[in-house]
Amino acid sequence: MLEDSITQQLNATDLALGELRHAQSAYVAAGQGAPFWMNQFDSVAARVESTLRDRQETTRSAGALAHYDAAIEQLGTLRTSNARARNYVDSRQFILASDVIFVESLEIIGRISANVSAARDTEIYSARQALTTTTQYRQGLLAGGLLFTLIVGFIAYRQIGKAPLVESAPMVAEVAVAPLPEPQPVMKPVPQVFHAPYMADAADVCVDLARLLDGRDLPALLSRASAAIGADGLVLWVLDESGQTLRASLGHGYSDRMLKHLGNLPVSADNVTSLACRTLQPQVVPSTSPGVQGALAVPLISSTGCVGVLAAEVSEPMSKGHQLPVARLIAAQLSAIIRPDAASTAAAAH
Repeated sequence: MLEDSITQQLNATDLALGELRHAQSAYVAAGQGAPFWMNQFDSVAARVESTLRDRQETTRSAGALAHYDAAIEQLGTLRTSNARARNYVDSRQFILASDVIFVESLEIIGRISANVSAARDTEIYSARQALTTTTQYRQGLLAGGLLFTLIVGFIAYRQIGKAPLVESAPMVAEVAVAPLPEPQPVMKPVPQVFHAPYMADAADVCVDLARLLDGRDLPALLSRASAAIGADGLVLWVLDESGQTLRASLGHGYSDRMLKHLGNLPVSADNVTSLACRTLQPQVVPSTSPGVQGALAVPLISSTGCVGVLAAEVSEPMSKGHQLPVARLIAAQLSAIIRPDAASTAAAAH
């Protein structure tokens, strides 16, 4: 991720600034070879400048650019200060050299470090804002796509009952010369059946979720959502305020004891529910054999990121194809009413 790359670069720059302080301190330390540490200072300073100029050229944040400009300017000031310290060391005026190193240069390095930290914070904020904007755009596309699918589904459902599936060609009359073979019936392609009843139920659930005023009505809506998806069991996992743990908040098809047993899931855990939360992508576990249930895990994505996961156990064949679109439609509506800080409220309502 871009955010991780920026953080690594600027954290390395902070460490390099510490190396500059250490190298300068060695100029006046007993038993140290000043020429070696002077070369070390030059090498590290060049590395710091290279990183700052790279970020200066590639950043998309005006605020961060101002901090990079200031840091590069201060680095030039540090080099001037360092040259003065070297002159004092060369002339063996160690007290004056120490004054430059431990007061003047130290203050300059502190200003550079402050600008680097400010640039890092600004870059990370801008990257997260950009991610939020992208997420909102994707949500808009998803909502539009689901609405289009719903409309097409209703149209297809209405047309299925009207269109004949088989039409026989008229018989050809015999002629005097030689009878023609009787033509076989012409088979028209069978239209693909779209599960409009499921989509109609999903639409009704989404409308009622949008009108939800009382959290006590949510369990009943989850029951209807489970039927629309064709799920045997449904669990609404809500992300806690720290963003590190998912809690089984509400469910359908499971006893209260089972929900309590499910407890919490770390977002970092190796399971489809946690993976859906981490990746912001739906996860599907198909049934491997008849009688073995499959599973769906669909993230609830808001403008701030993932706020929870809608998980379902499904025994109907995944080949029917309606389970995931319906689950995504309902999850999109749930994401508008579920928030991490509402976990306790949802549990109380249950």
